Amino acid sequence: MTETTHLGAELGAQVHVFSPNAGLIDGVPVTAPPYGDIQEVILSILQQRAQQLGAPTPALINDNRYGGAIRLLVHPDGSTEQLD
Repeated sequence: MTETTHLGAELGAQVHVFSPNAGLIDGVPVTAPPYGDIQEVILSILQQRAQQLGAPTPALINDNRYGGAIRLLVHPDGSTEQLD
């Protein structure tokens, strides 16, 4: 494992939510389907990452809709917990 990969895993995913159906995960655009919710799409992608890694995935989520940020830990089973 390279230092960059290790550092990225420690910092976790960088998520930006712009609207109810658009956002970015680590700079990659993600969209929700019509009548879908971007939160569900993002959590699904983060859960898939956790399953692939076999370990919980940390994420910093900046939500421009509400002007706030939260740090979450997303587990392979889809459960989440807020980090300090």
